[in-house]
Amino acid sequence: MKMLTSVALSVVITLVSTSAMAERPDFSKTAAARADYDFSKNVPAADQPNNIQRISSRHDFSKTLAATRAYDFSKNVKSEMHQQRHPTTQHDFSKTDAAKESFM
Repeated sequence: MKMLTSVALSVVITLVSTSAMAERPDFSKTAAARADYDFSKNVPAADQPNNIQRISSRHDFSKTLAATRAYDFSKNVKSEMHQQRHPTTQHDFSKTDAAKESFM
């Protein structure tokens, strides 16, 4: 068991130290870090095409019929309101054997 613990700790330490010692990017070597870089030549974000990749499978509601200006929400079918009453599930402890014994 001690040997297994020792091996496991060695593996964990090796993995942690490897990721801690990994080379981090040096942004001072990029083109934008140079003193002669002209930021005015950058393309404004508003001019770039919107080609963001979706990482979610959520539905795009902007493409539905209800997203159009001509859609009339007053024609929607109204849903019925249902009220459910749940019966109480509280226990009457005055009728238990322990309660009967305490009165004797």
